[in-house]
Amino acid sequence: MAYLVLHGAIWFALSEQRNTQVRLWCISGLVSGMAVVLLSLREQVGEFMFIYVAQFLMLIGNGGRTIALRMYLPERLGPAIIVHTIAAICYFLWLTSAYEAGTSDAALAMMFFGFYTFICIDYFLVGYAVYPQLATLGPRLLMIGGLTLSLSLGFKTLMMMAGLGAKGIYDPGIDQYIMIAGQFIAITLVNIGFLRIFLDLREQKNLKNERNLAAAEAEAAMLELHRIELQNLLTEREEIIRQLTLSNKTAGMGALVASLAHELNQPLCAIRLNAQLVERKLNMPVLDVNGARKFLDSVIMDNRRAADIITKLRGMFENSDREQGRVNLDEIIKDTLALVAPRAKDEHVTLHAQLATGFFIQGDATQLQQVILNLLNNAFDALDALDKPNTIDNLIAEENLPKIISIRSELNDDRLLLTVEDNGIGIPDELQSSVFELFKTNKAQGMGVGLWLSKTVINAHRGDIRFTSTPGEGTVFEVSLPTH
Repeated sequence: MAYLVLHGAIWFALSEQRNTQVRLWCISGLVSGMAVVLLSLREQVGEFMFIYVAQFLMLIGNGGRTIALRMYLPERLGPAIIVHTIAAICYFLWLTSAYEAGTSDAALAMMFFGFYTFICIDYFLVGYAVYPQLATLGPRLLMIGGLTLSLSLGFKTLMMMAGLGAKGIYDPGIDQYIMIAGQFIAITLVNIGFLRIFLDLREQKNLKNERNLAAAEAEAAMLELHRIELQNLLTEREEIIRQLTLSNKTAGMGALVASLAHELNQPLCAIRLNAQLVERKLNMPVLDVNGARKFLDSVIMDNRRAADIITKLRGMFENSDREQGRVNLDEIIKDTLALVAPRAKDEHVTLHAQLATGFFIQGDATQLQQVILNLLNNAFDALDALDKPNTIDNLIAEENLPKIISIRSELNDDRLLLTVEDNGIGIPDELQSSVFELFKTNKAQGMGVGLWLSKTVINAHRGDIRFTSTPGEGTVFEVSLPTH
């Protein structure tokens, strides 16, 4: 009854766990309890039930408990099942064959108790193996229960082999009392040990899950903090690039200021002259309306010309946080060429433009215009170096070769290619590897920001910029940008 009560209580207590291991342990214990009941009722159930059915149920119950215990050691489950299965089959065939051969009940009993003396030592071995990873009361109780079970059965076996103690299976005797007491204590300890191991492992798993969850939450918080810090860094980077863009515009426009002032002075002077002529026509004794209107039209035309120059110049220095949008690169190129045209005129540089039309890209018009202005200014500087004395490269200028800057745009598959080419002094071989590095420059005046900024802007637009240069012959910069 101890088997039935203990295993039934465990099953009931852990029924909410819905655990296969617990179910297997409890069902196996109940099967063993049924076997014990049949063994204690030999006269009532008959020899077949006593020898065959009861022994079979006992082997099934013990095997099930062995598997349930070994599930705490999954790496050792397979070999244990094989060994126990072979041992159980051999024992069952040996016992039933001995019974059929007419072996005495005392010899059959010694075979029974001897077999389970060795088999039940597995409870101790499992507890011993579990203890290093779970040093709690559960493995200790399992080891004590396993030893008690094997020692009580072994004592009974030795007493029978020595011809001492109880003569029959049910006769009273010291060996019987020790075995029954040992069995009762061992069954109790083994079941409590199994239960404690199960609950301790479950608690250990829950604690591990809680720690993992806490670690995951901490990691998520850290990642969020890093994300915010990275976002702040990216925002600061964009602000730095924006400020550098504005500063570089100022530096880049320095070379154009004189030419632009001269270019702007022409329409202003014309406006003043034409205004004086209009005033003169209006003050004549005979009002010359047609003549006044002619000069007034000239004033309006020159005013538009001056306003157009100022608008383009103001656009270059516009400081805004506009988001990227659809940009017609050719319009930007035309506006930039209009700005550099006075410098080209003063420095006797021919501008050649061959532009594709009708294609748009996604980007920031101000930043892209700055890139084009940087490339054109670099080309002007390379051509200007040809006129400087005491240089080998000025020999080219002495041949009166024309100074040319060519700018082209064309569509290549789904990318727009922009090329700026000059026939200036080129880039020295030793400087070509550091052209796009920040604060790297070979100019007497300049911060070394222009080409680094250009590359940064183009990369931010998912594009690429590269160059080829031959010292003494010229340089070609090529910008590639996606059209979508």
